[in-house]
Amino acid sequence: MLLLSLSRPLTFPKAVRILLPIVSLCILFPSVLQAAEWSLKGSLDQSLGYDDNVRMLSKDSLFPGSRGSFKYRIIPVLTFLHKTEVSEIQADASYGTQIYTDIPQFDQDIQNYSLSGLYKTARFDWGLSTNLSVTPARNTAALNSGDFNTNSDRTSWSVSPSVSYKIDELNSIILSPSYSETSFTSSGSSPTNSTNFRNNTSTNIGLAWQRLWNERYTSNVNFFYSNFSSPRTTAIGESTFDSVGINFSNTYVWSQNWNIDGTVGARHTQSTIGTVSNGSFGFLANVGINYTGESFSSGISFNRSLTPSNQGQLQEQTGASLHFRYKIAERLSAGLTTSYTQSTSVNEPGLVNGINQLSSRKRENIVVEPSVSWSLSPDWTLAGSYRYRTQQGGLTGGDNITNDVNGVAESNLFILSINYNWQGLKLSR
Repeated sequence: MLLLSLSRPLTFPKAVRILLPIVSLCILFPSVLQAAEWSLKGSLDQSLGYDDNVRMLSKDSLFPGSRGSFKYRIIPVLTFLHKTEVSEIQADASYGTQIYTDIPQFDQDIQNYSLSGLYKTARFDWGLSTNLSVTPARNTAALNSGDFNTNSDRTSWSVSPSVSYKIDELNSIILSPSYSETSFTSSGSSPTNSTNFRNNTSTNIGLAWQRLWNERYTSNVNFFYSNFSSPRTTAIGESTFDSVGINFSNTYVWSQNWNIDGTVGARHTQSTIGTVSNGSFGFLANVGINYTGESFSSGISFNRSLTPSNQGQLQEQTGASLHFRYKIAERLSAGLTTSYTQSTSVNEPGLVNGINQLSSRKRENIVVEPSVSWSLSPDWTLAGSYRYRTQQGGLTGGDNITNDVNGVAESNLFILSINYNWQGLKLSR
């Protein structure tokens, strides 16, 4: 097994805010000191691969720099769990690294720490979770920015309390607020993206009614409010996005093998960027159909959601995905995952043909990834995969379309990974 030393010291930004949820967990869940089940588990995920276009630059790009590189990644994870009949507390911690042989400026560490708790009474279920992550911004570029040519670190902190009130055996009311902050170690600017990364905050409040119709069918109605803001998105000033909406969700277990999840809704978003204000309507959705059999499993999904961008904008993302998994033998299985995502900025003002009007940054990402895995033992798994990725970016406004500098980019990634799952320790009293 190849072991590497980590290149950066462990840091805890916003340490005081991280400690507050931990103290709150101890207050809310006094049963932590009672007799219960304790467990400690771990895993070690490591992979070696070659990507022929790490920076996701178009073939005709004039920007210098190595495109292809071998990449090594190792992430150890520890999980602590404490359970009683009325409570549950879980803590996860991981600290790993990723290294590029030909692009050393992309060598970065990966950290993630989370703590969650649940406490149940006759009528109420109280929950609280908090998370701190420090990851390379390029690792989430497909969803957040489209900028793979950056070595900025993305630090995100979030806290999510929740409370559920049981009206009766079939009906519940659920309140779920959340708050998060995201910051970057540098501007995040790169030759392929002229818009710098911006620190931002998000506040969300959801109020839902849930109904259990029978053992197979559950539905709920959720009213939500969300606020996303960034100190300065462009030279024109601060950006603020306020959204309100309603979602209708249904979960139906069709049979032992089939289940259907569906969420549809509508939202209204009011934005203020500098001195410019705009409003827009849109629909939200998250629909999935899944099949799970003894040797074969598959699923198809469609979704539309509002997602923050690293540039301090709010973007509407529409996507679809399809996956298959087939068990060839007792220890050998193969799979295929495909996805398409379109990201469009919401209510963004800008110049289109010299005229100040609403424009929209639009980006399309496609991923196709076949894989095969072999279970060497209950603890060890060897896997190989190939990933094809393409990205097309552009600025659209009216009937005019202008491609971004990034243009159309493609990459081919070959990965060999070996994962170890430590069954850990378990105590009960």
